[in-house]
Amino acid sequence: MTLENSPAPFTAESAQAVAVAVCRAAGMDPAGATLMGPVADNAVFRIPAERIVVRVASSMRAMPRVARELAVARWLAEQDFPAVRPVDAVTQPVAEQNRLVTFWEEIQNPRQASTAEMGTLLRRLHALPDPPSGLVGPMEPFVRQRAHIAEATGIDADDRDFLMSLLTQLKEAYDEVKFTLPAGVIHGDPHRKNILVDDKDRPILLDLERFSLGPREWDLTVPAVYLRVGWYDDATYTAFSSAYGFDVTAWDGFATLAAIRELRMTTWLAARTGREPRLIGEARRRIASLRDTSAPRHWTPGT
Repeated sequence: MTLENSPAPFTAESAQAVAVAVCRAAGMDPAGATLMGPVADNAVFRIPAERIVVRVASSMRAMPRVARELAVARWLAEQDFPAVRPVDAVTQPVAEQNRLVTFWEEIQNPRQASTAEMGTLLRRLHALPDPPSGLVGPMEPFVRQRAHIAEATGIDADDRDFLMSLLTQLKEAYDEVKFTLPAGVIHGDPHRKNILVDDKDRPILLDLERFSLGPREWDLTVPAVYLRVGWYDDATYTAFSSAYGFDVTAWDGFATLAAIRELRMTTWLAARTGREPRLIGEARRRIASLRDTSAPRHWTPGT
């Protein structure tokens, strides 16, 4: 494999070239490689001929989180927990063109999990024992936020300044939050695309890079924020909270965690505006709603 000092910009095309190269080097057929979802910190490709998924991280600096994700997946397998599994036949991660690549078993004939299935799976995840010391670290609610704001070159400097100021305010507010549920293992980002149901009707947890030790409320806030921004209706959210057994929206600290989640969702999308100008309008819409906390949210998913 090759390492280069000045990699090409991280785009769908450059990431796919890396995915194809590592597959060929591993003796795999990359024919039909298909991008799955938007390109941000990672690009994910389905490799149909091999029934695997290849995940390309944008930089070698991602080594700690990539290595942790592989270790977490193997620990979850030991716990017999239904999560995505790495391909054991390949020594990984693989370095190629200053990117890091991992190989994962493909979930066969997947469908999106219902919110009730999501709530049940998260309840089971949160019941796991703590992993071995050193496997994962504490939750980082503000990880990469400064970087995402700096990368948001498609929006105005005034909006970037506002996001940076809001980040500072929310860090201070987070320090005052009093959690009510016991801390333990959490997924970190259990949104609706990160839990799929396989052809045996088993919900499977995906995308383990934010797996950590922290407050369970952090995971539970994700579907509650989907309700706030119009992506879930009341019945859909209630199905989740009933299946889990706790309604995070009734907890005193919810407003702060929801604001942090909304900031993260906004900066993640805004960071893509330089290479995807089509997202500028949605980024501006989200920022306007963050400026006015009483305004209703009518967000569009950033896919």
